[in-house]
Parts: sequence; C-alpha cells; structure tokens
Amino acid sequence: MPRIDIYDNQTNEYYGRITFAITPDSERALLGMINNAIAPSSIVLQDVTFFPASSHYVPPGLFEKYSRNGIVRAEFRDEDSKLWMPADIYVTLDAQAKGNLAGDKYHFDVVEYSNIGIRNIRILPQGGSPISPGMETT
Repeated sequence: MPRIDIYDNQTNEYYGRITFAITPDSERALLGMINNAIAPSSIVLQDVTFFPASSHYVPPGLFEKYSRNGIVRAEFRDEDSKLWMPADIYVTLDAQAKGNLAGDKYHFDVVEYSNIGIRNIRILPQGGSPISPGMETT
C-alpha cells in the first residue's frame, strides 16, 4: 500500500503519514513518477487517512491549498527481475481536500495534490542499499 509522509514546507516538521486507496489514475501517476521522473500536474487520491504525528498539523481545507513537502513511499515491481523494490519519491506539493463526508478531520474522501515537483527519487535495489543521495533514478 503506498503512503506519503507529510512535512511542513517551511520548517520541514514531520506532520504525519497518509495512506490511500490505489486507483488506476493514482497508479499511473506514481508509475510515471518512478519510471520517467515526470511529475503529474495533479493527483487525486481517494479514501485518504491521515495519521498525525504533530499538534501543528492543519488539515487541508475544502477551499484552501496548503503547500507541503512529502515523501511518497511505495513498492514497485521490477519489470525484468519481477522482484519488488521499495522506492522513495521526494516531492513538493499543494494539498486540498475535495470531500470529507464522515466529518473526521483525519479522513478524507478525496484529496487533490497539485503543483507537484519531484526533488529526488531513491530506489532500494533487491537486497542492496539505497542509491546515493542526490542521484535521480528512473
């Protein structure tokens, strides 16, 4: 299950982690990021749950965007070896909630991330150590 660690865009304070349901559109966006280092113009995530780690966290509003830093953490299957490889995609993004029918400030029906910028990609090869910091990997 993919997840995103969320940080304040100014102080880099760790806010917490989100998990979300993978849809064909979000899967395509993540694959484009990891395979081609191409940031989508936006990504819409569904059934998003936030696990807070800071009292300074402010949930994204329905009409407001909040700039954040994030690390997308997911496992991707290597086409040649068929082995699963964990990857971290370091991004900047703007968050905006699109729906919260349950009224829970830590669960969102839909969250849109836009203005996405890829800062770095790290892949952990099968049984190896992470690729050196600062190296872009596709």
